[in-house]
Amino acid sequence: MARSDADRWNARYAEQEETDSEPIPFLVDRAEGLGSGKALVLAAGTGRNAVYLAGQGFDVTALDVSSVGLEKCRRLADDRGVRIQTLCADLEAFDLGESEYNLITKIYFYQPSLFPSIRRALKPGGRFFFQTFSRKHAEVGTFGPKNPDYLAHQAAVIEPFTDDRIRYYEETVEETDADREATIRMIAERR
Repeated sequence: MARSDADRWNARYAEQEETDSEPIPFLVDRAEGLGSGKALVLAAGTGRNAVYLAGQGFDVTALDVSSVGLEKCRRLADDRGVRIQTLCADLEAFDLGESEYNLITKIYFYQPSLFPSIRRALKPGGRFFFQTFSRKHAEVGTFGPKNPDYLAHQAAVIEPFTDDRIRYYEETVEETDADREATIRMIAERR
């Protein structure tokens, strides 16, 4: 019997003694000055981005399939003195609603079939922050997925948002001392 996504992620998060508690730089660099409102952090994991947004004044819901990850998210929020709501759900089966959120993030989780429901869930003027591994990552990445099914490409990322305003789009390769990753980053604003 195959393990469910929830089982796999619960096992992964349970094995991690320490998790990264700092938000991704793209979010920090680009979210400043957005104001406040309702934010939805999809595939929130252990909550580093959700907790950051709560600290910026957003009313945050962190959604993830892993109850273990969300427990770590709640502890991080408590440690940082912010409030967030957590929701354990499978994104494929969860209704995001319509015109609900001022901000939605989807970081390092690529499932382009979700883009139309993400778009509908944004309020007019709401923004969608997206970052994940690009197809180039299969060639240059030192960690993460290599399967092209899990790697983003420009047409699949931008096409669902053609009726909206693309505020930012970038494909980049970044290196640290130990790792290299190729990513796509986008901010779309719903019209």
